[in-house]
Amino acid sequence: MAAGFSGPRWVLIVSGVCTAWFALALAVVHIRGARGRDAVRRAYIATFGWGEYVTP
Repeated sequence: MAAGFSGPRWVLIVSGVCTAWFALALAVVHIRGARGRDAVRRAYIATFGWGEYVTP
């Protein structure tokens, strides 16, 4: 649906940025000592959990 508004190029760019940010967050969390599901959960919150703080 998003590709209909902006074209597939922008969908791929935004998807790539989100994927790269998640991979970076996962690497940082892993380096800091978290493992397994806890590492994935923390990386997910770092990537997508910020919306709860922006919305009033």
